[in-house]
Amino acid sequence: MTSIFTIFGKIRVPQIQVKNHDTGKRVYISRLLLGIEARKRVPEITTKMLGLMGALSPYRVVRKIVSMFTEVRFTLMTILRSVRKTGEGIDFTVKPDETGEFEADGTGLPIIKGGKRGKELKVLAQRKQNGGIRIAGMIIGKYKGGWGKLFKPIKKVLKTFGEIFLVTDGDVSILKGIKGIRVIIQRCLFHIPHETKYTLWKDKVKRRSEDWAYILAKVLEITNIKRIRDRTEIAENIIKWKKEHLIKLIDFCRNKGYNHTAIYLENARENIFGGIERRAMGGTTSLIERVMRTINARIDIAQWSERTALAVAKIRGAYYYNGFDV
Repeated sequence: MTSIFTIFGKIRVPQIQVKNHDTGKRVYISRLLLGIEARKRVPEITTKMLGLMGALSPYRVVRKIVSMFTEVRFTLMTILRSVRKTGEGIDFTVKPDETGEFEADGTGLPIIKGGKRGKELKVLAQRKQNGGIRIAGMIIGKYKGGWGKLFKPIKKVLKTFGEIFLVTDGDVSILKGIKGIRVIIQRCLFHIPHETKYTLWKDKVKRRSEDWAYILAKVLEITNIKRIRDRTEIAENIIKWKKEHLIKLIDFCRNKGYNHTAIYLENARENIFGGIERRAMGGTTSLIERVMRTINARIDIAQWSERTALAVAKIRGAYYYNGFDV
């Protein structure tokens, strides 16, 4: 008999033996038939089940749920190891048969001994033909850098597109990781008003004051492009009008002494309608924000080691966006 641990408890099965009549050698085939490695107590399917559950829920919740269906007691460390092993077995890459439109963004992670948000999770998402997105790359690194490590293994596939369209929040360090690839930048139009609230705070503009309301109203007006695709000639005039009003708004901020806001809007001006002007983008609002919220829903519960945080992020990203399941 041999013992195998499942999430429903420990089971014992007979080790069926087969004899090779030519050589006289005997082989146990029970584990072969079940797809379980020899002399392994916890099979891969159990590890993956625990890993997925540990990425979706706190470890103590996983242990409680399992105990409701069986008398087996998995330790918290067993669940942790399962999360790590499952996450390390997931690889992301670019799919050539999907679109050449991508989104890149980062979010801070509460890494042990790294401060409240000591490291940054960097994510590259690829837009699918059906309008959704899938994860194409994911790493953990320092802020404002490290994108080269993410892009290095997928550069060859990216070059097959000829040129790619990239929606970003304005982090220029992303571009350093994709040198040698023709990239058309489109600023995420969701991020611009969101970031403007932060720059106004840095400029000490009182919240809900007249200037605060005016600047945000103008930014929202400029970034609203819902009807811009109806007709080409109208779209060109709308973009021209919006660019002119953006320049006026930048001058207004400078004259008022709101330098942080003026500099931010000036930097955003170059690529604010980059993809739209080429009539190439399927959308200008980054869908990757939802990915970050999905990942942070689990990450925000505690502090993590870098290894475990990446494993949890990879499992959640693969499960919710890439069709991963056990």
